[in-house]
Amino acid sequence: MTDDTDDGETRVSLSVSTPGNSGAMEKATETTQLDERRIATDVGRGIVPPYNPETLASFQELNETHQACLRKKARYECGYGFDIVPHPSADEPDPDGGSYETVSDFWHSSDSQWSIGPENTTVATPTEVLELARLDYHGIGWASLEILVEGDGTPVGLAHVPSATTRVRKTTTEVETEDGETREEIESGHGYVQIRQGRRRYFGEAGDRYGDDPTFVDKETGDIASSAEDLPNGPANELIFVPNPSPISLYYGIPDWVAAMRTMAADEAAQEMNHDIFDNLGIPHYAIKVYGGTLTEDSKEELRQLQENLKGERYRTAILEVEGFEFESDNPLAEGDPSDVEIEFEPLGATDQNDMEFQQFRERNEHEIAKVHEVPPILINVTSTSNRSNSEAQVQEFAEDVIAPEQAKFEARLYRILHQTALGVDDWTIDFELRGADRPAEEARTARSKIQAVRGAIPVDRALEMIGEDPLPEDHDVDGDTLVANVGAEFDGDTEMQASRPEDAPPKENKVGTRPGVTVQADDPLSPDEVRVDMAQFDSSNLVAGLYDRETRDLYIRFHGDPVDRIYVYLDVPEETWQGLKEAGSHGSYHHENIKWDYVYEELTDTTGWPQIGASAPTPTDD
Repeated sequence: MTDDTDDGETRVSLSVSTPGNSGAMEKATETTQLDERRIATDVGRGIVPPYNPETLASFQELNETHQACLRKKARYECGYGFDIVPHPSADEPDPDGGSYETVSDFWHSSDSQWSIGPENTTVATPTEVLELARLDYHGIGWASLEILVEGDGTPVGLAHVPSATTRVRKTTTEVETEDGETREEIESGHGYVQIRQGRRRYFGEAGDRYGDDPTFVDKETGDIASSAEDLPNGPANELIFVPNPSPISLYYGIPDWVAAMRTMAADEAAQEMNHDIFDNLGIPHYAIKVYGGTLTEDSKEELRQLQENLKGERYRTAILEVEGFEFESDNPLAEGDPSDVEIEFEPLGATDQNDMEFQQFRERNEHEIAKVHEVPPILINVTSTSNRSNSEAQVQEFAEDVIAPEQAKFEARLYRILHQTALGVDDWTIDFELRGADRPAEEARTARSKIQAVRGAIPVDRALEMIGEDPLPEDHDVDGDTLVANVGAEFDGDTEMQASRPEDAPPKENKVGTRPGVTVQADDPLSPDEVRVDMAQFDSSNLVAGLYDRETRDLYIRFHGDPVDRIYVYLDVPEETWQGLKEAGSHGSYHHENIKWDYVYEELTDTTGWPQIGASAPTPTDD
């Protein structure tokens, strides 16, 4: 389309359209997949879960192995506490800044509120609340955490809401079609509802009130409004709803152990059968045989009472005292010695064999239940198939392959909902304590983050211990009790000090050797049209410069050192990784996330040929 302007120029406007749109080329911001055609709902109760949560919860009372596995997983995930650490995407956040204080106050302030139940229940700690939520997550299939807020909506803590009482709100309504028939259509109910003994309490979805287009839910009726003032009963708190994802349930999670339901039912049936055979784990059924006479009625009653008294007793030895016998008139013993009468106890059935089979059956069930939970038997005191060596390996595998991924997912969800959305903090997250794992590189990285978070306010020897290093020798110039932050003050300009490892240096376990220096010249050709070496300087508090050898795929990186720089060369690094480092918004963060932990390296002993940036690197030591 053309338009003539007043000055005689012609301007052209261009309209672009594509098939299937109305002229506006916009990306879809939400998923476009179909919802379920029909959803089982109860009036006012939301979506019906695929499994009855009360029934799922009752299994914890019926099977001790199942309960032990659930508690062990929840304890390993959250029960050992957590630290506030810099988020991996953050570029050296200030632990003395307002962001850290905001997060710390939420989790640890004396004014924060943590509850394991409704109002006026016992005050709890963050660890207790999170551990209960994880117990629900694994036992029922989802966790429910209520965000407690002040009057202005500022979060001040969390409360555990029993997941067996919470439901996702989504209702259906009948509509009339053009041909006069009726069909059900899904209405988008919002948030969640808690149902207890016929009473209902509604909750909003976590994060709704903090967006540009806030949504509030009436806590008594579930009505929705864009302003809290429009709700007659006041706004409901919001719920962090964490489902255990399953392809067979869109709105709820499903616990991993449902595959072992039959095993648990069989185990319960076996115990009931055992109770019947052994009469409440007491003595088995016996026949009492009397030879040469007949017991009096009083003696029979005493024997019955004796049997009853032996039920449930660990030791089943008894002394029988029979007060008398009755003899037929023609019995020769009637006038003789009653000591010739014999009494014999005879067990009915092969009780020893039954007992053995019962124990074997229960042991198999214990292992099956532990297997579906992925919990090592040794952690639930099943020791028949474990020894010290394989138990340690099993616990390590459990920590690294089962617990660590669950911790990471939970940390990410809490970070996104609480830190980013509710508190407006991007730089700090939480890091749960991981017990039983053997990951020195990861543990060293976490330890350095913790040391950084406290600005070095920790003794040198303690810091070395945290990152897996030996304490300083007694003749070292630095006292091991000196705070890390004060180490620089221990020396003046004339004191020679061995170069320390840079703060974000690669882990020592990835070191494969040394090399004398840069073995390539900056102008060496790779081909007639391409140079072999690419170099860049970095604006980073950790990295000084980088050099990439396209022929050998060696990546040299120079680090800021104290008091002198250090140079490391990573081996077999793809060129796209080097390009990513150069183009990254934060060179230090990119190196930390994509290079530091992923490649083996060598350390340079000579910096000849390196661009003259920073001080010359010293001869490396074997530290």
